[in-house]
Amino acid sequence: MEITCAQMDVLLSFYIEGDLSKALKIKVENHLKECAACRAKYDIIKTMIEDLKCVVSDKDEVYSPGKVSMYGSFRNNLSAYVDNELPAEESIKIKKITINNKQARKELEDTYNIRKLMGESFRKTKTDIKHDFSKNVMRQLDLNDDENLSFNPVLKVGIAFVMTVLVLSAIIIFSLTL
Repeated sequence: MEITCAQMDVLLSFYIEGDLSKALKIKVENHLKECAACRAKYDIIKTMIEDLKCVVSDKDEVYSPGKVSMYGSFRNNLSAYVDNELPAEESIKIKKITINNKQARKELEDTYNIRKLMGESFRKTKTDIKHDFSKNVMRQLDLNDDENLSFNPVLKVGIAFVMTVLVLSAIIIFSLTL
């Protein structure tokens, strides 16, 4: 069984963390060799994780005592900045930090890349769901048509008439016996 791109979206984090069985790991690696889009996602996520590990372990100018609060503010507001949800004053602060700090530029770029990948994945999944939903509805309609075709409408009316006569006869017989 081949792994789909939608399944890869779920499996990538487990693959990066080494939490897959050997067989599944091999399938993921084969898919990454064959699918350029999933390979690009993998490369971006892997690079981001490595960058985050470096930021946490390094004692560079980003984390010097005077800049911690300013950079912390940058990191806390980064998502809102990318989504254009910040007031103009805060957006200007983010821009200044980004211009003056290489690591901040890298994080901003990574955030845009993640947002783009998530949007693409969402659109693809949304399209797939619509497609699958349509197929399911069509299958159900086909089943209903088969059921409807097995009984002629005249036959249905006849069966309903016979059932009505039987029920009324039973009621009359029951009332006469009382």
